[in-house]
Amino acid sequence: MNHRSNGFDALRLLAAALVIFGHAYPLTGNIAPGLLANGIQTVGVKIFFVISGYLITKSWQSDPNLIRFWLKRFLRLMPGLACLCLVTVLIVGPCFTTLGLTAYLRNPSTSFYFWNLLLYPVYTLPGVFQGNIYGPAVNGSLWSLPVEVAMYVGVPILAGRYPRLARFTVPAFAAGLLVASILFVRLHPPAVPTVIWGSSLTSTLDAAFYFYIGSVVAVYRLEYLANLPASLALFGTAAVSVHDHLWGEVAMAATLPWLVISIGKLQISSLHAMLKGRDYSYGLYLYGFLVQQSVIHLFGFMTPLVNAAVSLPLTLLCAMGSWHGVEKLALAAKPRHSIQDRSAIFRLSTVE
Repeated sequence: MNHRSNGFDALRLLAAALVIFGHAYPLTGNIAPGLLANGIQTVGVKIFFVISGYLITKSWQSDPNLIRFWLKRFLRLMPGLACLCLVTVLIVGPCFTTLGLTAYLRNPSTSFYFWNLLLYPVYTLPGVFQGNIYGPAVNGSLWSLPVEVAMYVGVPILAGRYPRLARFTVPAFAAGLLVASILFVRLHPPAVPTVIWGSSLTSTLDAAFYFYIGSVVAVYRLEYLANLPASLALFGTAAVSVHDHLWGEVAMAATLPWLVISIGKLQISSLHAMLKGRDYSYGLYLYGFLVQQSVIHLFGFMTPLVNAAVSLPLTLLCAMGSWHGVEKLALAAKPRHSIQDRSAIFRLSTVE
């Protein structure tokens, strides 16, 4: 399978839409609908992580150069995040803060928000969204970016340069993450969550397995075994029949990754013609929560469906601006490996 099959593009857009739809519930004071013991927004995040684990591992396999690997990751994530932080602090904040402009800009918490660029999650700005139903969180979606980057760290270490070793280390690590998730997220969650560099270890464990099961698929090339009707039937059956807090997560871990990979295999010609290489999913994810909180601040009480319906097209406009104005330009600077590197990669891939 070509790992650039545009079924993944469709899934990323779907996952971003699920996150926005799911967030519309707690942001309006409601409980989000669930699927296999996960809120719908969490399902969207886990879809992202499966795709990312698979594609990032494929990227490493195709070019196992550590400098280029990290430069590619930086160019994909950080320019868009930097633009978001600037828009949030310099446009959204001044528009919605209850403080005067001078007091807002001089407040130490305003500049502290830029710690998000160091992947230290900061969720509030002084005086912004203070009266919102959910509270003053400006962009709750940013919690997942440090987790995502932490997952990247393990790919060169575990996948390495030795395919035979990777076939042991990657699935062993994925299995360990699943056990840890079941134990410390589902069975025995800590009374006081452990926080490392602003990120909850519990939230990290809840998502990490899905990244590395995607990596397992890449390492073993299991995408060729994925079958859409079968994976859809298994996931649908589990979703209808399993509602337990523990077994729902087990069923999710067993069925969602195969469904994601099966859909990712698809070549959707209509989507290819519509997107033409554009990827708005990251922008949708970055701006969704911010737009939703802004809509609530402006219009007050609304139902979750109204919030999602109003916020989604507005977020899409932000995502389009982010893609064409920032992300696409940054990705044009991605490094390419040389012919000699490609030859070395070919020799590496044939060592069994």
